[in-house]
Amino acid sequence: MKKTIRNNINSPYTLHDMNVCAFEISGNDINMKTQSGIVEVASPCRQLDGYVEFHNVQWDFSFVYLLGVTGNVGTFTGEKMFLKDFIEKFKQFGFSIMDETYGYNMTKYNGYLLSNRQHYECVIEIYHEGDMVFVAED
Repeated sequence: MKKTIRNNINSPYTLHDMNVCAFEISGNDINMKTQSGIVEVASPCRQLDGYVEFHNVQWDFSFVYLLGVTGNVGTFTGEKMFLKDFIEKFKQFGFSIMDETYGYNMTKYNGYLLSNRQHYECVIEIYHEGDMVFVAED
């Protein structure tokens, strides 16, 4: 019997508890800006000014799920939209990241969105065939 371990993706930075405030589109690339930058995972775990770049985003496979906040479990109502439509529709917002998931060509953020006095549980899926780049402005 052959066992193969899939190694965890260990990112050098985290966006946990960061508040995303803007997505800037340039062709098929996205710059995702936060209010407070990014945080180094390794000691001394400094918080740095910075943002995240996603290259060669595949728009047809990148989505946002907006779910009505009704508690931890139970039924909910919601909406699924293309990421590009979300970016065009939500000009001013705050998206608090609670969880980050990195997979094959996919980055997924779970958290809470506040926009126009509306509060949602939110999942943002970015399918990118290019690199995901943390830009730290030391």
